[in-house]
Amino acid sequence: MLVHRYPAASLIVLGALRQLQTGMSSLLSPGPPGSDALTKQSCQSLGKCTKDTPGLSDLELQKHLQALPAWQLNDSKTSLARSFTAKNFVAAIKFFDQVAEVAEQEGHHPDLHLVNFREVQVVLATHAIGGLSMFDIILAAKIDALPVEYSPKWLRQQS
Repeated sequence: MLVHRYPAASLIVLGALRQLQTGMSSLLSPGPPGSDALTKQSCQSLGKCTKDTPGLSDLELQKHLQALPAWQLNDSKTSLARSFTAKNFVAAIKFFDQVAEVAEQEGHHPDLHLVNFREVQVVLATHAIGGLSMFDIILAAKIDALPVEYSPKWLRQQS
């Protein structure tokens, strides 16, 4: 497995795969504008999610979604979802384990779905307000920064 034998090379490959997954054409270009800034923020600094947590306006959502091209906004604009096919069951579970660790650190938890042993879906929403907040945007960016072993077939279909 590339990730275990050649850790430095695997980071380059994983970065290239992530860029392919998000539809970026150049392997040398940085991530989407704003994604790095979002990963440096913390949900913890926003306090706790409550019914008083401010929701995001349509304009704010559109601005932040430019930095999160792998995420889809639902029709009612109350949740974000990201879906992909992992290389295998173990790769999907490893990804879930990493998401769980980040979610615990941030104090904000996504809904995680695994079907057909490797089809992954992550759904984010701030349940206390029935919509989206900066908690969701920050967590989405941090999830995007996690390494994933994608299905090669799924990656080819994304390009």
